[in-house]
Amino acid sequence: MSKTQDALAFLAEHQDDSVYAVAKRFGLAPTTLYTALAREKVKAQKEPCPCCGSLVPGEKINRDVLKNS
Repeated sequence: MSKTQDALAFLAEHQDDSVYAVAKRFGLAPTTLYTALAREKVKAQKEPCPCCGSLVPGEKINRDVLKNS
């Protein structure tokens, strides 16, 4: 894994540590870790499209037009 991914995993396990302290521990700039956290937050809000599988915001999926399985 990359240093950023390692830091994100560490931060998930040690939520009482500050982002700054974790970034310093892994040799990253704090902004790098804040940016990665923001990307993860946006990614968590997206769902796979039932038709094509690409990630899209959940509110953009019109479930009324989907076939019932």
